[in-house]
Amino acid sequence: MAHADVSTTSEAGHGRSTGHHAPATAGKVAVWLFLATEIMFFTGLIGSYIVLRAGSSSRGYSNLYPPTTNIAELEKTHGVVIKAVGGAPEQVAHAIEGATGMTPVEVEKVLEAVPHAVVARLSAAKAHTLLEQLESQGAKAETEELVTHNWPKPYDPMTNPLSIDLTAANTFVLICSSVTMVLALAAIQQGKKTKCSAYLLATVVIGSVFVGVQVFEYYQLMVGHHYPPGISATGHFRPDVSLFASCFFAMTGFHGLHVSVGVLALFLVFLQSLTGKYNPANYATIEHVGLYWHFVDLVWIILFTIVYLV
Repeated sequence: MAHADVSTTSEAGHGRSTGHHAPATAGKVAVWLFLATEIMFFTGLIGSYIVLRAGSSSRGYSNLYPPTTNIAELEKTHGVVIKAVGGAPEQVAHAIEGATGMTPVEVEKVLEAVPHAVVARLSAAKAHTLLEQLESQGAKAETEELVTHNWPKPYDPMTNPLSIDLTAANTFVLICSSVTMVLALAAIQQGKKTKCSAYLLATVVIGSVFVGVQVFEYYQLMVGHHYPPGISATGHFRPDVSLFASCFFAMTGFHGLHVSVGVLALFLVFLQSLTGKYNPANYATIEHVGLYWHFVDLVWIILFTIVYLV
């Protein structure tokens, strides 16, 4: 017993905790079991996405027509992509009406997608004639042959509306939140309660920024922009416009929900930290929330790579 007392005193004298933490507490096991179910959930989502993408028709998406169009009937058609209307929008509209037989309302809807507005279902000769008429009115345009893909390509504004640059920056933001989460845990383990609270608050703020950017992205996709027909027949990117859109909103939406839950949990832990609840002998809650937060960060890196970059 005397030897044990001396050992305990020596450890305390060197500033180390005298408590012994089991490598796997009941709380930590519960968190890992919960994360195991979450891994299976996201594995199912990602696996379904991969299967659906692999099974998509090689002509499922094109630069000229909506994703639901039967391309087999339009293989030899051409289109004109209008990048700028110029100083005579009425004359440009009249030229399109004359070449296609569209109504003024239909032409107006087409021009809303400038600089990626598409006038399609034209023969090569008619596309060339329309191009000359548009350029004579000061518009900037070019003819396009039909190009098809089995899935929207990254950085292709004719088939893919996703802003990779914005989301890459948002991904970096989320990664930074994992760093502040690690620093919060390290601070409380060292007894630095104020620093722990500060890092927890930083994690909450950074996580909120990520969710805010995702909400902004959703708004731009669903309402804020008018996209060319290769993205959506309606001009807006919503879950019902294509299989790609359905997969995108399902996967990123569920992840966004998980991040929102994590931000709320972290905010509650932050409030508790202000009361002095946590200390070097009692920080299990911070550790458990941190495990969940690192998990959603890792899942997002995988989703970003698969959905946005590949």
